[in-house]
Amino acid sequence: MKSLLIRNLLLSLSMCLLAACNEADKPQEQAVIVTAANETAALTRLRAIAQGERRYQVESGGEYASLDQLVEKGYVNDPTRGKLSGYRFAVKTRPGGFEATAVPEKFGVTGTRSFFVDEQNIVHGADKKGAAATVSDPEV
Repeated sequence: MKSLLIRNLLLSLSMCLLAACNEADKPQEQAVIVTAANETAALTRLRAIAQGERRYQVESGGEYASLDQLVEKGYVNDPTRGKLSGYRFAVKTRPGGFEATAVPEKFGVTGTRSFFVDEQNIVHGADKKGAAATVSDPEV
């Protein structure tokens, strides 16, 4: 009788521990889902910036625009002034081109991969530990 009671107690304790472990995994799973969603949103916004740059370039006769200019013209909707879903966006213009980057605001929390696109319209990305991606990173 005593061994049956101990066995049932151990079984109950094991089940509670397993339930606690499963509950502990939920925040981690949610963080992975949020990070993936943030990265997807960042990629979408970066592609929109590249599309806005193409439009601006055609209409301006060859010039490229800053992020503020793209927003001002209505080519890119940027209500967060350079931020979206845990990412910071930056656009640099240079003669004959542009470079746009998306970097996680809090590496490992809001995202792990950084992204890059330029006038070639090829998106590059990598886990840069919070640094900006470049043209030398793998294609996404």
